[in-house]
Amino acid sequence: MPTPGRKRSVTMKSSGTEPLLASLVEQLKFDIILGNLRPRERLIEDELSARLAASRHLIRSALSELEHLGFVTRQPNKGATVRDLSIRDAEELYEVRALLQAEAVRRIPVPPSADLIAKVTAIHERYCQAVDRYDLKEIFTINNEFHQTIFAASDNHYLADIIERLWIESLAIRCYAVGDPVLLQRSRDEHTQILSCLKSGDREELICLTVAHIYPSLETYKRARGGYDMRVSDGSANLPHRRRDHSSEAAAASAVDSGQSNRKIQKTVRGRTSRRSAASLR
Repeated sequence: MPTPGRKRSVTMKSSGTEPLLASLVEQLKFDIILGNLRPRERLIEDELSARLAASRHLIRSALSELEHLGFVTRQPNKGATVRDLSIRDAEELYEVRALLQAEAVRRIPVPPSADLIAKVTAIHERYCQAVDRYDLKEIFTINNEFHQTIFAASDNHYLADIIERLWIESLAIRCYAVGDPVLLQRSRDEHTQILSCLKSGDREELICLTVAHIYPSLETYKRARGGYDMRVSDGSANLPHRRRDHSSEAAAASAVDSGQSNRKIQKTVRGRTSRRSAASLR
């Protein structure tokens, strides 16, 4: 894992190959993000070389870079595969994401600066336009920019870098939800609410929204992987007893300032998560 705060750049002996390698990494990265290459799918060098019109040497270098970034895994004598996570690993990853992202939001000065508000507003407008065009690549890129800008306002670059690293780690989960029109509309609505809370300086509600916002993709992943009991009772999806269902509540409870009551946070996140589960099953 790279040292927080430092960026690893792709280097090749011949500078002429750097742009091609960077292009290959970018193309394969978005193939994974957009679900064209799915978790556990084998990445065969000969096939990728033919499809992308690149040498096996460059393909191998691109896979090495993607492994470093957390997009693929490689094993001796087995080659490379798109990274996959177990249900338990996914739950634990999202617990940590929720905790860290809530902590970042808690550190943002209130009221936030006019410059931050203007920057996030402009990003959100571009995001809405990308959603209207259904431009998935732009949606992903601008969505990342929206959240990174907010987390960077915590004024702790180590915290922001770790959040970004876990953001990449969760791609094996989030790719299951990319392109869902219902989830895209919900994401746009939630971005609007996040921006509204940022403007008003409502820190407690902003923490609630930040935590709740990440869970629809995890719920989609669990259903796709059989982590949910698909029987629906009293309007919500139930988890099997072997699965934990309290990660959003635990994350929210730990994210609140010690002087604040966390009951509202827990109740709000629990209600939003249940409504999302029920709505996405309709």
